[in-house]
Amino acid sequence: MTMPSGQPWRRLDASVLTRLEPDTAAIASAAMDQVRAGLRTPLDDRTAANLHLTLDVALDAFFSEIGHPDVTTDREVYRAQGRAQHTAGRSLEEMLGFYQSAALGVWRQLTSAAPAVELPTQAIVELGEALFAFIAELSAAAADGYAEARSQAARAGQARRDRLLGLLLTEPAATREVLDDAASQAAWVLPGRLVIAVTCADAAPQLLDRMPGRVLIGRHHDLTAVVMPADRIEWYLGRLRDLLGHDQAGVGPVVPLHSAALSARRASALWRLTRTGALGDSALVHTTDHRIDLLLTTDPELAAEFSKDVLAPLAGLPEPARQRLTATLAAWLARPDQPQAIGVELHVHVQTVRYRIRQLRTLFGGTIDDPAGRFALAIALRIGPLVSREPTKHSERDVHPLRPDDR
Repeated sequence: MTMPSGQPWRRLDASVLTRLEPDTAAIASAAMDQVRAGLRTPLDDRTAANLHLTLDVALDAFFSEIGHPDVTTDREVYRAQGRAQHTAGRSLEEMLGFYQSAALGVWRQLTSAAPAVELPTQAIVELGEALFAFIAELSAAAADGYAEARSQAARAGQARRDRLLGLLLTEPAATREVLDDAASQAAWVLPGRLVIAVTCADAAPQLLDRMPGRVLIGRHHDLTAVVMPADRIEWYLGRLRDLLGHDQAGVGPVVPLHSAALSARRASALWRLTRTGALGDSALVHTTDHRIDLLLTTDPELAAEFSKDVLAPLAGLPEPARQRLTATLAAWLARPDQPQAIGVELHVHVQTVRYRIRQLRTLFGGTIDDPAGRFALAIALRIGPLVSREPTKHSERDVHPLRPDDR
């Protein structure tokens, strides 16, 4: 049978144990003494009992596997100890430190008889290498158990936070009693006022991992919602901006707790407008800066229909001409009867401006000189870029569920 290359204890000559005649009880006691010697505070009785049990099982396994590649003992006890360590709220480093200290105690006690039985130096060295390789394997099993428990706790914790997020964003708002209970279970303090930002689903793992714990993050429909207490909003927004990379987020208004759904609704609507590219490329886009855009696109289909109908006289023109006249119309609406200023803005001669305005009057008739007509044209020009563009490629990435394991 081929022996695992990473398990040197299986390649040892089993006669080494015969010569050393190890006393398992004495070795375990020495290992416990070594663990205690490295501690600042004494072990509690329960931890000491668990360690002693683990030592007994580990020593039996080590001695059984020395020189026997066909003997395999279960590593589940170490994975279970790793899970228990996490459940108890204790660190992985502490447990691995126990393992290393215990290994040193085992080594010292095990080799104390080596001179008396004239064990060769090379055999002692190989025994030490094998022992610490064995402890490394047990440590890896314990670390796996710890990671498993941490992952399970993260899933459970995220599930509770997701439930709280859902209650915060539901309409009509959940009662304060229900919110208090959900917040208690999620270990999250409800703020009096908050801000909600919304971004793409793909950003969730990065934000979950690196945003502060006071920020509640989770799925909201097909997007990621970021709930930030208003008391440190500038700091939270700065952190969010740093983590977004090439993504953008719509940032809702500051609202009382019971109006969280309103902030989320506006942030979501604004985020979808950013996908057109019409609002620039800033990482954070605030609803307070784009209330007119939100108001005009509350009904996107109606807005698109309105813009198309009002600007229909331009639709049949070749693209270069349509773009020139659209830009001139927008400038003229902003500066009516100021061809000189319009020429400066568009970088064209004033006579070119006058010529284009004559073209516009031909296309639109009296509409551009009528106050109501000019108002409709201004709205249509504002709406057009917000509803007529295809989403950018950056927004077309696959949307996946929020996975706590990605933390």
